[in-house]
Amino acid sequence: MKKNLLFKRVNHVGIVVRDLSESLKAYSVGFGSGAAKIVEIPDAQLRVGVLEANNVEVELLEYQNPALPLVKLLKGDRVGLNHVCYEVEEMEKALKKLEKKGFKIIEGFPRKGVHGKI
Repeated sequence: MKKNLLFKRVNHVGIVVRDLSESLKAYSVGFGSGAAKIVEIPDAQLRVGVLEANNVEVELLEYQNPALPLVKLLKGDRVGLNHVCYEVEEMEKALKKLEKKGFKIIEGFPRKGVHGKI
């Protein structure tokens, strides 16, 4: 019996790295993948390398100014696993359900991200 789950699947994981170029080389070798897509998000002073890993993408996040308040809020000043992104049908409804269950939405979200609205 399949339950009516809030999310459909894991869309991607985000990993904060110190050096995007070096990390892309290492992850590309490890995954056996080719070139990554690189996206820049200017308001967060963020460079993102996106790698394919079968059914999930891996975002390597290089925050160029870890002292920015937004970066600190998102824990972007800490190297390592940063977030797991779950894909949902209707984001506004999903957020309302989560808030009713006691989850808190980070100020400034939802917002535009590499994969659309995050």
